[in-house]
Amino acid sequence: MKKVFITGINILLAVFLMACASSDSKRLEQALLFAGNNRGELEKVLSHYENNPEKLEAARFLIRNMPRWYGYEGWQLDSIKPVLIQKEKGEAVPKEVITKWQRVSFYSLPKVYDAKVITAGYLIENIDLAFDVWKRYPWNRNLGFDDFCELILPYRIGDEPLSSWRKLYHDYYTAILDSAYQGNDVIEASKAVDKDLKRVYYRWDTDFSIPHQSADFLFYHRVGFCREACDVTLYAMRACGIPVASEYFVYSPEYQHPHFWTVLRDTTGKFIQFGFNEFEASRINPGTDGRKKGKVYRYCFGVQDELFSGITKDNKVPALFRDRFITDVTANYFGENKVSVSVQSAYEDYIYLGVFSPGGWIPVDIAHNNKGNVTFRNLEPDVIYQPLISDGQNHRAAGFPFIYKNETVHLLKPDTTSMKKVVLKRKMSLMPTIAEFLYRAIIGSKIEVSTDLSFTRSDLVYQFNDTLDYNYYELTPPDINKKYRYIKYIAPSGKRMELSELSVFKDSLCKEQIPLKRMNDIEPVRALDHITDGDILSYFQARDTSCFITYDLGKTTTIGKVVFSPRNDDNYVWPGDEYELFYQDGVNGWKSLGVQTATGWELEYRVPDNALLWLRDRTKGREEQVFIYKEGKQYFTVDL
Repeated sequence: MKKVFITGINILLAVFLMACASSDSKRLEQALLFAGNNRGELEKVLSHYENNPEKLEAARFLIRNMPRWYGYEGWQLDSIKPVLIQKEKGEAVPKEVITKWQRVSFYSLPKVYDAKVITAGYLIENIDLAFDVWKRYPWNRNLGFDDFCELILPYRIGDEPLSSWRKLYHDYYTAILDSAYQGNDVIEASKAVDKDLKRVYYRWDTDFSIPHQSADFLFYHRVGFCREACDVTLYAMRACGIPVASEYFVYSPEYQHPHFWTVLRDTTGKFIQFGFNEFEASRINPGTDGRKKGKVYRYCFGVQDELFSGITKDNKVPALFRDRFITDVTANYFGENKVSVSVQSAYEDYIYLGVFSPGGWIPVDIAHNNKGNVTFRNLEPDVIYQPLISDGQNHRAAGFPFIYKNETVHLLKPDTTSMKKVVLKRKMSLMPTIAEFLYRAIIGSKIEVSTDLSFTRSDLVYQFNDTLDYNYYELTPPDINKKYRYIKYIAPSGKRMELSELSVFKDSLCKEQIPLKRMNDIEPVRALDHITDGDILSYFQARDTSCFITYDLGKTTTIGKVVFSPRNDDNYVWPGDEYELFYQDGVNGWKSLGVQTATGWELEYRVPDNALLWLRDRTKGREEQVFIYKEGKQYFTVDL
């Protein structure tokens, strides 16, 4: 019996492998048909490797997946490059120029599909150089062919214009690597390349919504957001035979953006997060960017299995879950888990899992609906989630939101029979890393006043010795009857000055403002005039450390108040703004708890117990996040 059983397994395995091979051959032929007049170029590649089975299979892998891949063409893509280069140099770009390019719809430009234009020479060079580094470096001894195809071989990353990048990056970065490291540890190899990547300053810019930049452009110009930082890292590492990929979350559970980062495949098979602009790869102390993610996906070059049979062609399913070129890797970060919840919508085929955005919930996961019982897999704990139904475009609540914590589900079902008073101070979460970033240049700073410009005899108005808990401070001088001529703000020792607002009032009610004349200059990264422009969101940032700024009050005068604002996000409750508070009521959606105009720096409401809440500023701003209220405090996702 045992022998028959094994033989049966072998037969099944053989049938399965034959089916896979047949499927791959069918997809290859479909790709050749899709290439149209360019079919001959692809067939040249296959003929070139007919006596090299391994490279032939690599070529087949690239070609059969090629119909998915394209770039864009249009004069706009070239014309915006000088603007990006200007930003890379740190030069100011006029607002009207930025506005002009923000109006351009780059993603409506004509698509150029690789299969229809790519040349045999381009593919052959890419394959040969990729094989060279795969076989040459000792850390790849245990890197299988399938991983090689995904993590080293691909000739492109996203929708960037094609460019002959492989040799450019290969010749430069392998020389760097070979001179710096000759061992067999892929982590140390990545650090050698990473060190050179760090040597070139990366200019962060999020002004434009544009396709990926070409690899050769990024080689010479490091400008963009986290996506471009990932791209240039992938090009450099892959050119050196270091297996890497890019991963992302669709929409942050904490703030209002997606995020992208790079991962390195260790020789153990584990994937380690790293980023040349953040931290090095390490298997002993693996780094993390500190962001909550909810669900994590990895970009792939090759087609992946369907999540559920037939879902790819179902337009009623959101596009994320029909994408066959990403894979769910959340378990790599938070382990495997199953989260079962009951929903109020019992008859839809699929239930989705959403994270909050002010414009509506964003689906990040999908599961089968079993008559109102749903099991999601591999979720990040301590995140606020919302079950959803969707028609592919519009997403509505399918039940009550929940928090998955300590392997249990806490359903946020509001109890309207038990109302409680809440005191609200913010409409948006304040991430610890952002709080540190905003106030890093404040702790230890001082404000002094004096009658003489030399400040040989001065009085201390205030010294900031602790973490700030607000973005607006009215400070009273020690003697409101004493007269002064000058005021000085002194940055902490060793820190670059960052300051949003400084203003001086003759009266304690801040009605009679005293004009300020700047008495010294500091080399700025951001303009000095931002300190006195009345805009709490604009800020000054110095290029050097340990500096001060002095202002002349125009004449010797009493000072009733000094108003100070650190660099901040302006998401605290602001007097005069109109607010509306909502609670989430399952399939009934958001229910209003009333509109208020803030008269101070906080709001009071009565809310249902165990409710998920959302505070909207109807006057200004766009950053808002949901929260729960317990123990007299707002708890956003970041606080859970």
